[in-house]
Amino acid sequence: MMHLRIELRFHLATALHVTGNTPRPGADKAMALDHDGRPVVPATSVKGFLRERAEMGLRALGLRACLGPGPDGLCGPADACLVCRTFGSPRLDAALRFSDATCQGPDGPTVIRSGVAISRHRRAAHPQRLFFLETTPAQASVWSALIEGHFGDAQSARQAAAVVDLACRWGGAIGGSKTRGLGWIESIELTAAVDGQTLPREELAAIWRGWKG
Repeated sequence: MMHLRIELRFHLATALHVTGNTPRPGADKAMALDHDGRPVVPATSVKGFLRERAEMGLRALGLRACLGPGPDGLCGPADACLVCRTFGSPRLDAALRFSDATCQGPDGPTVIRSGVAISRHRRAAHPQRLFFLETTPAQASVWSALIEGHFGDAQSARQAAAVVDLACRWGGAIGGSKTRGLGWIESIELTAAVDGQTLPREELAAIWRGWKG
């Protein structure tokens, strides 16, 4: 089996919020934290972000990409698209495993921000709808995550790495409250290797450019 290892570094320009499961006094939506109490981006959020960007990128190339996250919009194992083969579906195991993304740098105190719920229909603030959101500090930060998978051949491993590389080039924002300016990504660094042999990003780009319909 061929071992694929991908290291990602998300360079964020703004503060970040990802809702966690542990309540915090003074915050209606508390940050997701690891076992040491440090903010993290859960693996499910990393995977979901990359999957959505991969779908966008493949459609832009003229390729079929099923419509998640509902199971009715996902393809089956007999005719799986590149997205489902890489990220999985309810009927197909994912080829890749994702880690949480952790902040690289000194730990800083989280911040409680206030906000007002907005009615999209009325385009105005809801009366008496003040809420409090916990975020990382309002500064640039770098978050790292690890992706790994085992494949029967090198070509399949390179193909999966190319899908992730394509997703990373779309940028955007990760986490919650994106419309409020949180989680905006300046760039994503990617380092990939199969059995310890580095796959340059230029090589990965050449693979997905070759898929253009």
